[in-house]
Amino acid sequence: MKTVMKRWKPGLFVLVSCLCIGLIVCTTGCQKKEAAPVADGNDPAPAQLETPAQPAQPAETAVASPDATPETAPTPEPEPEPTVDPNQPVVTINGDVVTEGQLGAVVDAQLRRAGPQMANIPPMYLEQMKKQMRQRVLDMMVSERLLDQQIAKANIVVTDDDVISSITEMGAQRTPPMTIEQFKEAIEAQGGNFDEAKEQYRKGLARQKFMETQWVGKIDVNDADAQAYYDAKPAEFTQEEKVKASHILVKFPESEAGADPNLGKVAARAKITKLLGEVKDGGDFAEIAKANSDCPSSQKGGDLGFFAKGQMVPPFADAAFAMQPGDTSDIVETRFGYHIIRVTDRQEASVTPFDEAKAGIVDRLTRDKKTEVAQAFLDKIKSEATIEYAEGQAPPAPPAPPTAVRPAVRPAPEPADANDQ
Repeated sequence: MKTVMKRWKPGLFVLVSCLCIGLIVCTTGCQKKEAAPVADGNDPAPAQLETPAQPAQPAETAVASPDATPETAPTPEPEPEPTVDPNQPVVTINGDVVTEGQLGAVVDAQLRRAGPQMANIPPMYLEQMKKQMRQRVLDMMVSERLLDQQIAKANIVVTDDDVISSITEMGAQRTPPMTIEQFKEAIEAQGGNFDEAKEQYRKGLARQKFMETQWVGKIDVNDADAQAYYDAKPAEFTQEEKVKASHILVKFPESEAGADPNLGKVAARAKITKLLGEVKDGGDFAEIAKANSDCPSSQKGGDLGFFAKGQMVPPFADAAFAMQPGDTSDIVETRFGYHIIRVTDRQEASVTPFDEAKAGIVDRLTRDKKTEVAQAFLDKIKSEATIEYAEGQAPPAPPAPPTAVRPAVRPAPEPADANDQ
């Protein structure tokens, strides 16, 4: 049995994936991004990332007889994953079939690229993420097939020379610049195939070329539009006051059950007092932090970088923002422990003038308009397409809009009688 769906609305992920001509190069490891910092309980940040609690295991209540022979419970063998036929159709778009093998290959490639970030995710959440990724990839592939069909009708051709020239130009703009050979080495180092990458890049160029024909005469962003955006979103162009600081942290030790928690604080206070004396005597702040601080920032000499006032817990922020570059605080207590803070730089609050912001605003509004036009075009060709999903493969139906509820009409109060007291 097949489910036939004539129209559905793609997410922004689909749209961007369809139109981004540099996707294949950027996602094959040619340019590594620095991992986002992970919140740590030792940092003086206001919020901490909590891991969902795992269900507690039930305690054993049965008491074994002294004469009983202990038995070892058999370890259950994991159930084998069901075999999937790679040639099995998942969806057919105007007669063009996407198979399980084709879908699985794209999903596996994305999982490989996301591997390091997904290593510590609990299995139950990982499976849910894989399902969501599969659905996003399927949505993307449907949109790509529809676009490719339109490209074929328009007789748009991208040659090998076009591909090489575009990759060469993109490589020259990178920092540091990359040659074709370096792109090839980077792709193959990630387990990719350069010829396959070039073919995907060719498709991306063709999709870009086709969409440019749809944008003609529809993208009209001017200075007045930019000014209206600037006036409506002042917060985007206002930079908060920031300071750059380093700190030394001595955490409050965990107290044993029944012990007086104040004893641990006394010991922590004694340690931080000793360290403050070393700093005031001219000791190297960074070296003292590396050797003694209980914060992960100790690896960088206690350096926390620039931060706005609201990014830190109030006692820490109040102390840091009351100082000037080069100042060192006395002992500051927060819920994390005792700190010594040294401010190393300061950025005053400022507002970016419109003339400086205008070019960026025009670029952003232009991209938004292109996205809007492309989305409308995708909606149109989807509404005209025959999209047939295999049983169980159709995307979930969008939620129904909320039903309007009329407010209850209360009877008007009777007019007061002037004789009533």
